Amino acid sequence: MAGLNVLVYSGPGVSLNGHAYLLRTLRQFLGHRYAIITISPETLRTEPWESKAAMLVIPGGRDLPYMAEMNGEINQRIKAWVSKGGRYMGICAGGYYASSRCEFEPGTDKEVIGDRELAFYPGTCLGCAYPEFNYKSEEGARAVEATVDRSKFCVPESLWRSDPKAIRLHYNGGGFFVGAEDTNTKVLVRYPSDVTNPYDRSQQVNNPAAIVSCTVGKGIAVLSGLHIEYAWDFLAPSSYSKPYNRNLIPLMRNHDAFRRRLFGAILTHMKLAVDPNALDDQTDTAHSMRVPKVTPTFLAPARASGVSAVASTMYAFNKLATTQGSCSVGNIADRVFQDVADDIHVVTAVAGVGKRRVDPEYQKLVLQPDDIGPVSATEVKPDSRKHSMLVLCTSEALPDTNETPRFDMRAAIKYMQAMKAHTAGSWLMYSDTTRSTQTFFEKNPGLLAQLPDGTVNVATIQLAGRGRGRNAWISPVGCLQFTMLIRHPNMKQAPVVMMQYLMSLAIVESVKAQPGYENLPLRLKWPNDLYALHKPVEDSDDDSSSDPTYVKIGGILVNSSYKSGEFTLLFGCGINVANALPTTSINSVIRDYNNANGTRLETIPVERALALITAKFEELYRQFLTFGFKPLLDAYYRNWLHTDQEVVLTDRSYEKARVIGINALDGQLQVRSLSSPATVYSLQPDGNSFDMLRGLISRKV
Repeated sequence: MAGLNVLVYSGPGVSLNGHAYLLRTLRQFLGHRYAIITISPETLRTEPWESKAAMLVIPGGRDLPYMAEMNGEINQRIKAWVSKGGRYMGICAGGYYASSRCEFEPGTDKEVIGDRELAFYPGTCLGCAYPEFNYKSEEGARAVEATVDRSKFCVPESLWRSDPKAIRLHYNGGGFFVGAEDTNTKVLVRYPSDVTNPYDRSQQVNNPAAIVSCTVGKGIAVLSGLHIEYAWDFLAPSSYSKPYNRNLIPLMRNHDAFRRRLFGAILTHMKLAVDPNALDDQTDTAHSMRVPKVTPTFLAPARASGVSAVASTMYAFNKLATTQGSCSVGNIADRVFQDVADDIHVVTAVAGVGKRRVDPEYQKLVLQPDDIGPVSATEVKPDSRKHSMLVLCTSEALPDTNETPRFDMRAAIKYMQAMKAHTAGSWLMYSDTTRSTQTFFEKNPGLLAQLPDGTVNVATIQLAGRGRGRNAWISPVGCLQFTMLIRHPNMKQAPVVMMQYLMSLAIVESVKAQPGYENLPLRLKWPNDLYALHKPVEDSDDDSSSDPTYVKIGGILVNSSYKSGEFTLLFGCGINVANALPTTSINSVIRDYNNANGTRLETIPVERALALITAKFEELYRQFLTFGFKPLLDAYYRNWLHTDQEVVLTDRSYEKARVIGINALDGQLQVRSLSSPATVYSLQPDGNSFDMLRGLISRKV
C-alpha cells in the first residue's frame, strides 16, 4: 500500500510532551520521504485519509479518552485500513489501546480494565510493568535494559552494526503483552527480569514482551510499552531524582545510537523507507538529534538590470535595518530589521574571490536551532521570535558553492540572464535550509514591501513546507521549491483566479517547449498539481499494479492580498526535478523516456529548471494580461489529464458526470451530468477535492 503521509494522532488524552517528542523523532527518521502530519479524531472520522496514509501512530497518554473519541466508526475504519495493508504503531497508551484487553494498575485509584476494539494484539496488555507511575510527572520513569531479538526483524543484519542486544530505553507507564507467543505475534523486544505483576508486586514476571509485531490481514501493527521515540536530550535532569532513575539520562545517552538503530529497524520491519542519516553514530555529540538549523538567505539581482534599480533595493534594506542587535563577532555591526515575525539580521556581502559572504561565527550566533534543549514534564516553552539573516549580494559578491553546496546561485543567474524575461525572477533569494519560503514572505510584510516585483525565493530544504489545505510538502534534496512574488493589477480581462492555472501551465510547458522534450509524459491535474507517468518498481510497499500510472510530482499554493487596486500574489511551488522520491521526478521521466525511445535528452539541473519556469511564466503572463486565459485553453487542455473523464460527484448523491473543461474567467471545472445531459455543474477549485485516480470529486471539509 503506497502512501506519503505518516499520521500522528492528536486528540484528547495525548501526552503533550510525548506527542512533541514523537513528531521530532519521526521527522528525523522519515521526513525525507514522508509528510509527518498530526491528525484529529474529527479528521479520522470525516476525511478520506486512508488513500494517502503510510502509517497511523497513536502516542502515549491516556487510552480512555482515545476510546471516547474513536470507538465505533473511527476504529472500524482503522481496522479495515490496516487489514488491507496499512501500518499502525502504538506507543505506551497506544499499545494498550490496540490490544484486545487493557488491564492497567488494577486495585489502585488509577485502575483501567476492559476490552478494546482494535484488538491488533490478540491478548492483554497488562501494566504498569514497573510501579510508581504518576500521570503528572516522570516519577515512575526508568532507563530499562531491554533485550532485542534481532531474529524476529525483517531487516538486513548490517543495520545493527556491532550494537549490543541489551540496550537502555525510556520507560514510563507502559504495559507488557501477556502470552505474546501467539502465532501471529512476534516479540521484538523483551523487558528485563525485574518486571513485577501489577496484581501482586511481590511476583516477578520473567522477561515479558515489551514490543510486539502483529500481522493484521495484509497489514502490520507494532505495539510498544517502551518509549522508543524518546531521545536523552529531550529530557530535563530535574525530573529524575529517585534512586531508580537519577542516572536515566546518562544511561540513555550512552545507548542513544543503539536506540536509534532499533527505532530504524522497527520502521524498516514495517516496510517504511528510513533516512540512513538517522542511524549514524552520534553519541559523542552534544545532542542525539540532528536539529536542523536555518541558514542565511542570500539576495542578489538576477534579471534586474540597471545600476540604480539594484542600488535602490540594496539601500532600502540597509535603511530598514536600524536596530542594533545583541550579536558581536569581530568588527561586525549587527544590524537588525524587526519585522512582524522575524528579526532579520541584514548583512552586506563583501566582494572578492574565495571570500565567505557570512562570518561563520556570526552565523552560528544568530541562527540557532528553533527547537533544542530539554523540556521537563511540566515545562512549556514560550513562543519566541524567529531569527533570519538576509545577505545582500551584488553580482561581484555572490556566494560560491562552498557556501551554498546544494544550489549554484552563479549558474542559476547565468541561466536566467540567457533567457528573454525581465520581471519574473528579477531578483533571486536562496537559502540552503529555511522554515518555509512562503511563510517568510507572508509573515514579514515589511520585507515583502521592499522586494522587487518578480523576486523568487528558493530553498533546498524547507523545515515546514506547506501544501494546499492542511497538507505538508516533503522537501527532499533535488526538489525545486520556491515562492515567487508577482504584483498583479486588478484587470477584468486577466482575472486573478486564473493565475494558478497560468503558473501550472508554465511549469509543464517550460520543459516540453525544449526541442526533443515535447512528448515527455508530464501533465496537469485540476486545479494546479503536476503529474508524471511513472512505472513503479517491484516494491513490497505497493501491492497495486505495476503498470505505469500518473503520480504527483509537484504542486502550487497561491496566496494573495489586495490593496489599492493591486493583488500581491505569492506563488509557492514545489516540483520534483531531480529527486526520485517520494514519487518520481522530471529527470527520472527524462531517463525513462531515453531508455524507451533511444534518445539522449539531457537531464535538467534545478538551477536551469528555475530559469526555464520563470521565463515561460513571464511569456504566458504577458499574453494573459492582454488577451486573458481563453487563448491559452488549448495548451492547458493539451497538457491536462481530464479530457472527457467520467467523474462521480460525492456531494450530489454520487451522480456521474463527464468533464467538459474549465471556465476561462473563474477557473471553475465544468462537468455535464450523464443522467441529465442538459445539466452542467460548475465546481470551484478551492471548494472541491479531486481524487483523479478514482474519479471522485468531493467537497472539501
